[in-house]
Amino acid sequence: MKEPTLKKVAYGAAMAIAIILVHFINARMYTMPPIFAIFLAIFFTYLGISVIKKYDKFDQKISRTKYNLLNALVVFVLFIAYYTIAQ
Repeated sequence: MKEPTLKKVAYGAAMAIAIILVHFINARMYTMPPIFAIFLAIFFTYLGISVIKKYDKFDQKISRTKYNLLNALVVFVLFIAYYTIAQ
């Protein structure tokens, strides 16, 4: 595996934010067909990754422990937000 960078964690966070946003729209504002929700999540993820690629600040290397902890935090927040929105 290549050296972990903050950019890889930010990509995961962008995907998590896109999923949370689409789920919120789907659950609270407008019920979408599943295929449309998937395409919207892909679009929001693409936008997030495009913004992340523009900044060189995310290219810094981090330790493998910090990388794993940040990824676990992103996944934990994703689960909490997903089930909180559903209720």
